[in-house]
Amino acid sequence: MRRPKRLRRPRDVARFFHATLAPLVHEEVWIAALDAHDRVRGARMVCRGGLLSGSLRAADVLRAALELGAVAFVMAHNHPSGDPAPSDDDVALTHAIEHAAHLIGVPLQDHVIVTPAGRFASIFRAASSR
Repeated sequence: MRRPKRLRRPRDVARFFHATLAPLVHEEVWIAALDAHDRVRGARMVCRGGLLSGSLRAADVLRAALELGAVAFVMAHNHPSGDPAPSDDDVALTHAIEHAAHLIGVPLQDHVIVTPAGRFASIFRAASSR
């Protein structure tokens, strides 16, 4: 039996979601629920059509994480344009979800943007360098 994939770094998250998100021509937002050892318990799409155009709410993300039994979770979404740079809206929504996740004790560990060409960016790392 194979052990579940560990997601510890932005590169791990990008590789995990690349096959699912890279070929899409529209945006989708996914989460991966993690156990106490950063192993994937499950993954689920939480929004189709972009972060804001799809009306993604923190409650929707947290509900999915809890249903998957997450101790922590990561988020990923794609930028079909090929530019992995997070928008201001990407950053603002990520921080709102991070805050709500902290309040319920299931931390958001990262949010990674993937592109068709395999480029990626961590919103947490990009935000800390702004």
